[in-house]
Amino acid sequence: MNGMKDSLNSRLDSPTTRSLFVFTEKSVLNLALTLDIRVCRYIMAFCFVVGTEIESTIVVKGEAGMSIAELKDVDIPGDAENDKFVKLRTLTSRSHNEDTIIQELEGQKLTAFKDFVDIFNSDSKNIRIIVQPPQSATTVRLGEDGSQKRKKRTYEIREESSEGRDSLMIISPERLATFTKFVEEDHIGLLHSPPSSGKSTLGEFLQEIYNDGIYISFADLIVKKNQEIDMDYFEEFWKNKVSRTWTDISNCTEDTHLIVDEIQVIYGKRAPFFWSRVKSLMSNTGYNKHLWIFFLGTYRPTLSDEVTPIEIRHTLDLSALLLTKYEFKVLVTNFVQRYSSRSHFDIPEDVKNAIFSLTGGHPGLCRFILILLRTRFREGTQNISSTAILQYLASSQLRNSVTSSSRAFYWIADWDPSDKEKEFVRLVLLRSHSDTPFIVDYDSNPIARKFLKSGIFVENDSQIQFTAPIMRIILTHHLFTGSSRKPTTTFEEFLEMSIHRMSSSKLSESLGRGNFSSPLYERSWQMEWYRASTIVVPENESISADVGPVFGSAGFLDFYINGNCCWGIELTREGNLLKKHAERFESGGIYNNIPLKHWVIIDFRHNSKSVREKKPNFWYALYDDNYKKITIMREGHDDKVIILYGDYCE
Repeated sequence: MNGMKDSLNSRLDSPTTRSLFVFTEKSVLNLALTLDIRVCRYIMAFCFVVGTEIESTIVVKGEAGMSIAELKDVDIPGDAENDKFVKLRTLTSRSHNEDTIIQELEGQKLTAFKDFVDIFNSDSKNIRIIVQPPQSATTVRLGEDGSQKRKKRTYEIREESSEGRDSLMIISPERLATFTKFVEEDHIGLLHSPPSSGKSTLGEFLQEIYNDGIYISFADLIVKKNQEIDMDYFEEFWKNKVSRTWTDISNCTEDTHLIVDEIQVIYGKRAPFFWSRVKSLMSNTGYNKHLWIFFLGTYRPTLSDEVTPIEIRHTLDLSALLLTKYEFKVLVTNFVQRYSSRSHFDIPEDVKNAIFSLTGGHPGLCRFILILLRTRFREGTQNISSTAILQYLASSQLRNSVTSSSRAFYWIADWDPSDKEKEFVRLVLLRSHSDTPFIVDYDSNPIARKFLKSGIFVENDSQIQFTAPIMRIILTHHLFTGSSRKPTTTFEEFLEMSIHRMSSSKLSESLGRGNFSSPLYERSWQMEWYRASTIVVPENESISADVGPVFGSAGFLDFYINGNCCWGIELTREGNLLKKHAERFESGGIYNNIPLKHWVIIDFRHNSKSVREKKPNFWYALYDDNYKKITIMREGHDDKVIILYGDYCE
């Protein structure tokens, strides 16, 4: 296993690594150890240790859900002579030969990540477990090169932390296997993902599960702009951090798994001696079979403003760090259990679904929003409805907290995008719900490269997408919020004034259409209406875009005014799919979970397209060729002409 420990969550005083093997009733060791199955919930496993007497068994009571890895937490009896079984004497003399166990005894090696119930069930009988002790003691000794070997380490896992490994970390065996396989097979690889996405947490965790693991972060490495790092300082930095120099590690003669965090700090020409050695290690002539290097960085070297001497071919990205739905629910359960006894704090199922939809499983944002909920409802949630919690998720308070305090949005505090940068983001927003892939050549597009470096966008199969759904919501609000507020009071007044404040020039000059003579895309209408609506939204309320996921909806409600209003607005154009839009709001529709007091569908269509039949909850907005005025048609109301004067209010 190349030095990997057998436990996902090691005890601080647990022994070093050992191998576990399982034998069925076909095994020749029928009398050695048996599994006594009492009830489905508990499994009593009797384990034998290679090199000990048969009476020296280890009894482990396993619960459903307990991992095989937890066998490593028991105390191994001392070595003893065993004359009772020939096969066991064979194992004693060759205690570290896995082929003997597998071939001669028909044993099957267990993976540390399996659950007891995956191996043992009610039909299992006469199952034995043999524990193979570690090959070497954990005392300090010298390697072949004379370097001092590391002592066995212990790790103090923090209860809860905003940075790095803590007790709330969750990673499934399947996802962990993705990382370990990547590290083992590629020897030198890179995981690149935005800040607060869990890179450091993963790096510290991998150090724990590898006996030979070394973790180092370049976060506090002193690097001066446009200056090469002094090699002596660099080597001393390593020695102070991990008690070994970079040169020593790169020339290691025994298996070493090196995890280097914040690698982007030395991209470019800052550390040519480092990259020269890495380049050599990647070659056939300089390859070191004992060394595995796993780089962690916020972006790939190719996005750096300066050319980095090498290109790392084997990479993983943010998608590898995203929590699965199951992992997220385990995280929420553990988080709730930590606080529920103090104040009856709980998170309903529909709120869990909403958080997951809002974050897309982004680890940092999931944790941050859970903390915000805990702070908001510190007195408990026993008297709080799911609707109230969902409304908070869609509120400006939560949005402001996320943008001001979450490391995922570190860039937004002083963000002052240029007109070209705004246009680029608007273009991505326009395409975010389009079926057309949005592919950008970031090598020739400095704006795209800048946004990818900052973590606003990520690449997925060469396509640009937002880091998380909430990133799109917040960016939309940030770019389209009006500065001169003219608050309204009623739903109808708000709708009329929002159309009044639309800009005819922005609509007529918009590139969001198939060609110049084609109608505007639906997203073009949405963006301009949103910009105008933020100016006239009622006092102390806010409007959010694409909020469906916030409420666990399978669809994206275009706009939602939260607080006491609970208004929903859906936009369409040219009479497109009106029935389908209406069905979303009906009982059983995809917007059914969203708390709404009033809702409307605004259909922007050219005035040449007549309205055959007016329907409830529809505003038919017929525009002129020059977008100067819009005629509103509604069921039970006279037609009303609205002049667009947004151009005069800038």
